[in-house]
Amino acid sequence: MSYKKLLFVCLGNSCSSPLAEAIMQNLMVKTSLYWEVDSAGLRTWNIGRRPHKRCLRILREHGLRSDHICRQFTNQDFRYFDYIVAMDEHVYKELLLWPGFNRGDGPHDCDKILLLSAFGQKGENARINELSPIVKLKNFRTAYYQIKECCKELILSQRVNIVQYELPSSEEDEPDEVEEEHGQHEISLEESQLRLLPVQDKELDTNATQGRQRKLCQNCKEKFMAAL
Repeated sequence: MSYKKLLFVCLGNSCSSPLAEAIMQNLMVKTSLYWEVDSAGLRTWNIGRRPHKRCLRILREHGLRSDHICRQFTNQDFRYFDYIVAMDEHVYKELLLWPGFNRGDGPHDCDKILLLSAFGQKGENARINELSPIVKLKNFRTAYYQIKECCKELILSQRVNIVQYELPSSEEDEPDEVEEEHGQHEISLEESQLRLLPVQDKELDTNATQGRQRKLCQNCKEKFMAAL
């Protein structure tokens, strides 16, 4: 699968960009993509801090979390990341004029600077609420879904392979109940998936899952992503 390195950038790196980072990381898990994702800010306001409390609250509401520590965007980011994704038009325009652009070890292509809202459905521009510490929580909730939809379209635009894993449905393949010394306990999804994979010689047989995974065509990708 194609390996990508994405950096989401906003002004302070405390609201919209760490939100996008966590959302994209979650989508990568669900689509079996192995991309490197990070976020940064153009200003020094929040260096060394955690993302804003409203950003973290919205992530918790969706079962996500962020361990990100806010940092400032640097010239090195231009050289390292494949794509610099601006969270709004103001950031996008400033990135195009960034002093480190077209400097360094080699030429830089303007195509690597993307505007997230440009990845709307059906090729149209999307609306993403601008977030800041003074914005109400309901705006963060709306922005979560707006950012998520744009991240889906960004993934689809890369024409990468998306694999859908299907768990066996027959009763014979269902995992046995797990009992502890003093009773039963619930099994998480990750644990149940691991128990369904056959193990030989104490090593995971990588070929054993071939019948349970399916590479999706472009049309199936769109339907699969829409359901996430």
